[in-house]
Amino acid sequence: MSKQTYTVCFCYQRRFKLAAAEAPNEIKTLFEQHSKNGVMTVDHLHRFLIKVHKEDKATKEDAQAILDKLNELKHLNIFHRKGLNLEAFFKYLFGDINPPLSPSLEIIVKNIV
Repeated sequence: MSKQTYTVCFCYQRRFKLAAAEAPNEIKTLFEQHSKNGVMTVDHLHRFLIKVHKEDKATKEDAQAILDKLNELKHLNIFHRKGLNLEAFFKYLFGDINPPLSPSLEIIVKNIV
């Protein structure tokens, strides 16, 4: 369990224990459906992006780029050479590299006057 330290009134520090976030059952089920032996490979992630995220134009290169980005972000303790485990998948889903709207979508914004 990790700890977070805060400075209070520039005088003393207060330390709190942070509860570990665990993947909900729905995420675990989704991961089990799109992985094999507890590892989500590039192929599995590619199918996940197409079927679940509805990114029809997603390529295997896009899935590999996601894995590479997670590796760059120092998730090495939860990152396997061949793919993602449950914890890494959970962090990917709720992380900054998984935007709520796909950048490849064409969104037209009209000014309402």
